[in-house]
Amino acid sequence: MSSRRETTLPIVEERPVVTRSLEQTGAVRVRVVTEEVPERLDLSEVHDDVVVERVAVGRICEDCEERMGPWQDGDVLVVPVYEEQVVVQRRWVLKEEIRLRRQRRHTGSTQEVMLKREHAVVERQQPDGSWQPVDLPPTSLDQQAVPRSA
Repeated sequence: MSSRRETTLPIVEERPVVTRSLEQTGAVRVRVVTEEVPERLDLSEVHDDVVVERVAVGRICEDCEERMGPWQDGDVLVVPVYEEQVVVQRRWVLKEEIRLRRQRRHTGSTQEVMLKREHAVVERQQPDGSWQPVDLPPTSLDQQAVPRSA
């Protein structure tokens, strides 16, 4: 009698299973840096000067109601100056008029002012933890920026 042992062998098959997971391999940060840069500005300035002209009048005023206060004569402000004189009688005499005329003159000047300008710095975190700047192409606004004067 022969004894046969039966052994059952399981058949095993491996099947791959694909899963996805997010793993952080680095980071990016954006910083906005503000700097002050000197700019030269061409300015147009307006100055008003006053020209004073003294005009002798010597006109006698018969009564005190005849005296006038300052008045405008075109672009000239006339300020009357009276004095009281003692003759046999007292009377008001218009001694002089002070005429003030405004003259405008234009001058140009260049002023240096400090302007603030911002730019963004984009950096990528490296595997060792350090930060490395990322070179970005200039934008159309960067190309239109006003060039700085020397």
